Amino acid sequence: MSVSTNEPAKRLVAPSTRHIMTVDVEDWYTSSLDLFAEASADHGKAPDASVVRNTLRCLELFARHGCRATFFILTTVAETYPDLVREIERHGHEIGVHGYQHRLVYNLKPAEFEDDLKKSLDILRNLVRCPIVGFRAPYWSITRKSLWALEILQRAGLRYDASIFPIYRKLYGIPDAPVTPYEIRPGFWEFPPATCRVLGVNVPVAGGGYLRMLPGALLKALTRQASRSGALVFYLHPYELDPTDTHAGRRLTRLKSRLYFLQQMIGRKSNPGKIQNLFNCIRFDSITGTYPLETGSVASPTLSPSVG
Repeated sequence: MSVSTNEPAKRLVAPSTRHIMTVDVEDWYTSSLDLFAEASADHGKAPDASVVRNTLRCLELFARHGCRATFFILTTVAETYPDLVREIERHGHEIGVHGYQHRLVYNLKPAEFEDDLKKSLDILRNLVRCPIVGFRAPYWSITRKSLWALEILQRAGLRYDASIFPIYRKLYGIPDAPVTPYEIRPGFWEFPPATCRVLGVNVPVAGGGYLRMLPGALLKALTRQASRSGALVFYLHPYELDPTDTHAGRRLTRLKSRLYFLQQMIGRKSNPGKIQNLFNCIRFDSITGTYPLETGSVASPTLSPSVG
């Protein structure tokens, strides 16, 4: 199934000098649980304390550069380290929800996802005073198989999602989804991570492993080209500022897990410098600080769910 763009899309206009920074607040091991077959029993356990140290590093970096960001917080982090959430809010950043246990949305039943979301929102809303209006799925796992989640998010009082990656990967992505922010449901917005069109294919430039693995000069050129279409959504994880934060919570015995672990080590030492360079040349703000969400309604592209 494809993305229909036959009708004019409802779009948002942002200042041309500003891009968006988002942070998925989680420790490295918890963020990888669904990719380590040995670790499935560790879902829901208290995240490693390194998430506090590394998130505070993010806050220091952002403060130095006058940056505001959207922090999508894994709720086991909020539950275990509530003062960290309050500190993020104290620095003036937007708070969003990243789920409770970092589970793939398309592996959950709708009722399970709704329960997970309600638990997450209850915990976060009891910790902060600012409104929580945004969601990012673990592993970008709102795909054609899980578009049903968007209705649940909107019903819970959220205003936007930031989970649909307009690329193809085995784990996630909808490659023909729009690459700029758009209204995916009436009154509900989608903020895709940044990509650059190269030879007819969307190349991710937004952060994470793509930032780690792409050479700095190439990343800069792709980002410059992609920014011609408007403000870009970047993302990072606090552990990416700490090359030593690679502790697995249990012994990895399977080949697939070991290969994933090795892939995660590529570029870790140089990544903090790349992140610093981003802030040296780009002005960042949060999602709601960059885009007004109250605009008039026009037709929007629709994503067709998977029938398989």
